[in-house]
Amino acid sequence: MRWLSLWLVVFGCRALAAESEPDAGQLPRIPPTEPKKALATFKIKPGFRVELAAAEPNVRDPVALSFDEYGRMYVVEMRDYSERRDERLGEVRLLEDADNDGLFEKSTVFADGLPWPTAVICYDGGVFVAATPDILFLRDTNGDRKADERRVVFTGFGKGVERLNVQALPNSFNWSLDNRIHGATGPNGGQVTAPDSLQIAPVELRGRDFSFDPRTLDLRAETGGSQHGLTFDNRGRKFVCNNSSHIQTLMYEERYAARNRVYSLPRALVDIAADGGAAPVFRISPDEPWRVIRTQWRVAGKVPGPIEGGGRASGYFTSATGVTIYRGDAYGPEFMGDAFIADCGSNLVHRKKIRSRGTELIAERPDDEQKTEFLASSDNWFRPVQFANAPDGCLYVLDMYREVIEHPWSLPPGIKKHVDLNAGNDRGRIYRIVPEKFKRRPAPDLGRASTADLVKTLGHPNGWHRDTAARLLFERQDKKATDALRGLLKSSTNELGRLHALYALAGMTGVKRADLGSALDDASPIVREHGIRLCERFNFHPGEATLARFAGDPDRRVRYQLAWSLGNFNGAVTILSQLMLRDLADPWMRAAILSSLDTPFTREAGASIVFDALMDSPEAAPTELPQIIGALGQQQGIASVLKVSATHTGFSLAHALGNGLRTSGKSLSEIAPDLFREVKDRAVRVASDSNQETKRRIEAIELLAHADYAAAETALAPLLRTNTAAEVQTAAIRTMAQFREQDVAGTLLPIWKQMPARARNDAFNALITRAKWVAPLLDALATGRIEKSGFTAQQVQALVNHSDPAIYGRAREIFNVATNSEREQTIQKLMPAARMQGDAAAGRKTYTDRCAACHRFGNEGNAVGPDIVAMKTSGKEKLLVNIVDPNREVAPNLQTYLVETTDGEAITGLLLKDSGGSVTLTIGGGSEITLIRAQVRKLTPQGKSLMPEGLEEGLTIKQVADLLEFLSAPEGK
Repeated sequence: MRWLSLWLVVFGCRALAAESEPDAGQLPRIPPTEPKKALATFKIKPGFRVELAAAEPNVRDPVALSFDEYGRMYVVEMRDYSERRDERLGEVRLLEDADNDGLFEKSTVFADGLPWPTAVICYDGGVFVAATPDILFLRDTNGDRKADERRVVFTGFGKGVERLNVQALPNSFNWSLDNRIHGATGPNGGQVTAPDSLQIAPVELRGRDFSFDPRTLDLRAETGGSQHGLTFDNRGRKFVCNNSSHIQTLMYEERYAARNRVYSLPRALVDIAADGGAAPVFRISPDEPWRVIRTQWRVAGKVPGPIEGGGRASGYFTSATGVTIYRGDAYGPEFMGDAFIADCGSNLVHRKKIRSRGTELIAERPDDEQKTEFLASSDNWFRPVQFANAPDGCLYVLDMYREVIEHPWSLPPGIKKHVDLNAGNDRGRIYRIVPEKFKRRPAPDLGRASTADLVKTLGHPNGWHRDTAARLLFERQDKKATDALRGLLKSSTNELGRLHALYALAGMTGVKRADLGSALDDASPIVREHGIRLCERFNFHPGEATLARFAGDPDRRVRYQLAWSLGNFNGAVTILSQLMLRDLADPWMRAAILSSLDTPFTREAGASIVFDALMDSPEAAPTELPQIIGALGQQQGIASVLKVSATHTGFSLAHALGNGLRTSGKSLSEIAPDLFREVKDRAVRVASDSNQETKRRIEAIELLAHADYAAAETALAPLLRTNTAAEVQTAAIRTMAQFREQDVAGTLLPIWKQMPARARNDAFNALITRAKWVAPLLDALATGRIEKSGFTAQQVQALVNHSDPAIYGRAREIFNVATNSEREQTIQKLMPAARMQGDAAAGRKTYTDRCAACHRFGNEGNAVGPDIVAMKTSGKEKLLVNIVDPNREVAPNLQTYLVETTDGEAITGLLLKDSGGSVTLTIGGGSEITLIRAQVRKLTPQGKSLMPEGLEEGLTIKQVADLLEFLSAPEGK
């Protein structure tokens, strides 16, 4: 299940020349292994064995399962993988182990006719099932084991995506501590609505996961944004994965992302694998012949696609899926909390141990699995895609059992015609991993358990029992359980039992202040952490003394949750100051504290109070603090920041303060004229002094953005006319670009040719942000005072796709942007270059001049667009087409976006992050721009590649041949 290379997704596989074609004998079919013999193909960690729980014909192509309260399995079968969605072959099977021997021999088709189903979870006698674009609820109401109730509860997954990616669908339903069902959205995203509640606005899930209350069907976005796999540990921490990043975690909840209007949080999704996302794996199965040939073709440049692993066909994560935290009781405490991840392309199951490293987590291979996998098979058909914690305390492995699991888009046509993508859609297995001395327990019967017994089960050592008991209590809403739950919360010796009792009370709306007080006083840091979260949820103020005590809690994760939650409590600012002083070196603690400084409870003076607490060491004060102070207009804090800046050697704090004031429509000179004049005059002297350190000069230059334009221009213009360090010139240009005066263009354009390339690049990026500067820029281009060949791909695209019709019309004339037919004529005109022997060294210069602003090669250039290493495997003819006509096919995740700001700027770039609180774009030069929501007037997808049309203009056939030679030569030689 290999994720496509960026280049391949953006530009597609275009058949311009004869496709490579293997001999049929090079691609022999690999025969399947029958279920009874398949167990012999496994190599598993000593002390464990693999058992068969179900196999064809009782189950086929399993991709998800959920055990009900009786131990029966509801299994989603994705028989229409990978290209038969329209046939709606997907099913849900009900599997039962009637004689309790471990083999689920009774199989019933519970529901059929589903398109690409991918997830299932039990609830209220039925199941929720994901089958894009819908989530359905299915239930058997007459006892015949077939779903006669069938209704769509949510729809809109994948909405707006022209071509659904089969490996990017909603998946991995989980019952969580919060009594909600959580799921991974998948990269197709969605705009999800509830058909029975049309008055509710669609929930945008681009780059985010989701959860819903199964009783009220309240749906909300959650932090996420990965691919296939979502799981929680006993502490409630969330983990996800994608094909080449095999274990990731989420550092905060979506509800915190949008609450601070003036501070943009770092991205919540982080990789935690110590050995990297695409870490080495140790398969024992032979490489498939088609995989070997495809790799050889890619290395030779016969087909597009990445050359991974140094030209190896395998040996590294390419198909990570189904990450699951083991929460059972059968393996022993040393395995509790370990992560299991499948690599279905390499026929194996990988294990990671997770430990804390400050606030962050790190996932590492166990010491005795450094060169081997927990489980691997020599059978190429073994395709593990998902796992489940089971009633017997073991981990179950879902095996699609396919000859080919590869994404069909990444198979070259010459290979694809020789493989059978449907081979195995009549097969499938579910395995159980058991310890050697495993003793099977009786099948569970929690469905008939009394409420009192369910409460006791919340303390069970097996995670499945705790989760199922919690779900059943939530379904029953039996208020008679509250006394027993309070008894469990106060007296149980099991911290997880106390934790589940707390949330069970919350799910019945029976939680009281005393219950939360018990949680806050609990000996377990896990219970204390969640006690703080629930105080926030139920608007219970623990009291300032209690909150202050938590600021010194020995557990960092407790303090981390406190930092997020304090924004919702009165009188918490002093405690935020204490946390900042204690955990200043922890970037995630700083982020949580800063997020809490713009809420109804803290925004009046919170940021300035925290800043004052740090004034004894201003070097350690986060620059975001003054920005928040300025944006919120905290007068006392503004004076404090400027007093520090007037006496301190640096200017970064005052600059950040000015940026914050600007977002609220104010300025330093307006708010504190006398103090700012002192700081500004010193900044002018430092900026002009060539004997000063470059870093200090740049800080001084940046501060001048908050002066009047005449003063800034007087200090900065000379820096552009002299032989000044490039970094200083760049800072000067970027500072001038923050003004709105027409004279900015009048200053930059006359000295254009005297600027070094880097400064010109920054000047381009500056001028194209305001329409009134673009007109003189176009005048200079039209008259030849500025050469068109000096433009980067990013800047041309910004001009020819400008939101102002007058600008883009004139720009298209200047740059001779061609029609589709003219593009094709240009391709044919330049095609001889693809068949010539070029000079790679000469081509490198063209690459540096025209491509490096957005593409990285080695240590050169900027990684805005796809890496050159991936592009160079394409072959010259396909590369030529991509250069001349880059917009033939653009993936949604790689098209450009236009951001129109509230102060009149227009910024074009790739959308890196779109959260409730901010938008981050990657723009030309590889830099990032983050705008808080209050600054964004409109965000519009352009439907265009970042790479512009007309990049080839002015190049001779020989120069194009040289460029193609450089892009195609091994290792750029």
